Amino acid sequence: MKKARLFLIDDDADQLALLTAQLERSGSFVTESFTSPREALARVLADPPDGVVCDFRMPGLDGLEVTRRLRVTHPFLPIIIATGVGSAEDAAACFEAGATDFVTKPVDPGTLIARIRKAVQEVPARELLVETARARFDRHGIIGAHPRIREVRAFVDGVAAVRGASVLLLGESGTGKNLVARAIHAAGDVSSFRFVEVNCAALPGHLLEAELFGYEKGAFTDARQTKKGLVEDADGGTLFLDEIGSMPVDLQAKLLTFLESRSFRRIGSTREQSVTLRVVAATNSELPRQVREGTFREDLYYRLNVASHTLPPLREIRSDIEELARHFVKRAADYFRKPEPALDAGGVRALEAHDWPGNARELRNVIERAMIFSKGPVLELSPETIAVGTLGGAGEAGSGSAAGLPSPGGPATAAAPDTVRVPRGLTLEAVERLYIESTLRDVDGRVNEAAAQLGMTRKVFWARRKRLGLL
Repeated sequence: MKKARLFLIDDDADQLALLTAQLERSGSFVTESFTSPREALARVLADPPDGVVCDFRMPGLDGLEVTRRLRVTHPFLPIIIATGVGSAEDAAACFEAGATDFVTKPVDPGTLIARIRKAVQEVPARELLVETARARFDRHGIIGAHPRIREVRAFVDGVAAVRGASVLLLGESGTGKNLVARAIHAAGDVSSFRFVEVNCAALPGHLLEAELFGYEKGAFTDARQTKKGLVEDADGGTLFLDEIGSMPVDLQAKLLTFLESRSFRRIGSTREQSVTLRVVAATNSELPRQVREGTFREDLYYRLNVASHTLPPLREIRSDIEELARHFVKRAADYFRKPEPALDAGGVRALEAHDWPGNARELRNVIERAMIFSKGPVLELSPETIAVGTLGGAGEAGSGSAAGLPSPGGPATAAAPDTVRVPRGLTLEAVERLYIESTLRDVDGRVNEAAAQLGMTRKVFWARRKRLGLL
């Protein structure tokens, strides 16, 4: 078996010699030693190793800064930091900087060797996960040949190439803002880091602030332990603020401060922390109107509107409806484990004639409903069946995409009043999805009312919809 190449970085020559001897003696590694962190960084760029073991405290460049710099160009490289103190704060700082693992001195050779082996062995799996995500969410997953869709793909390429640029996605509900946000993340150089999504309409202001920025133990009555916020989770990657127009005005001021400095404090803390990430915001609201009405801060609007794009409604790109429909048919057939039916010319004409107020989400739901009851080799689609399967608008019933993000299931069938007709052969999860969609349809998409009817809080209802792919 090929020996893994390790770079060892420590300003203490004696410690470096001891570590080299321990690792070489195992027979699993070939090592190169550096007492200069800058020399090691230059060597990594010229000839990357399989892993790095770096001291925490060094003059000039410490282990945290070395890790941060390595992560810019080598997102998968195993980096293990060794320190003589080993406090919980140091460990947290190491992981926040991007370290793979953290060990304390004196280092137990057996433990260190086992951790290095594990980290090196996991690299191919991590790379595969990222490549899979890219294949699923890259710009080419934005389906359509219409010039306006080509403009969307060009926009994704443009903003993805500029690391850290804030992005504002506009457009009607159901036009695919979530998908485009993920495509921007996957197309950039931060795709190995996390894509963290926050629905600004799902929580009241005080809970949303705690979710975003985290809190310290004892900061408020229910803060029984310190909690890291979603901003910290997204460090190095992308923070997606969906439905930004619903954010309370007082929290908008704190968001603006964060966007200006990329620094924040957890609730109840005096320590300021910094992160490096891209912020993508999205809304179907008319933000200029909200600015005039005083419900959205003008300075925040301009700060978010660095690079913006309005996604086209489906009725304005009718030439892409057939391609989208065929895509949704294939996805629904795979999900429902049914043979994939054909789309005939009459069905395509019926789809193209509809106005699609709910955009691609509405098209997806119509296709999925037709698939549930499809029995022949051709999918039965007519103006009448399309009308039965639509809501006449997107409301708040979900957050789909123009390229078919996983959101299987369709609305329940037309049935007697106060009943939901469910076909045999569905999983319990599919039945739950149908019932939730039926409830939302009955209340015209009003989330609070639907949650109350189902005996849930809005927060629990939002989490349930997310688990079922209805957001």
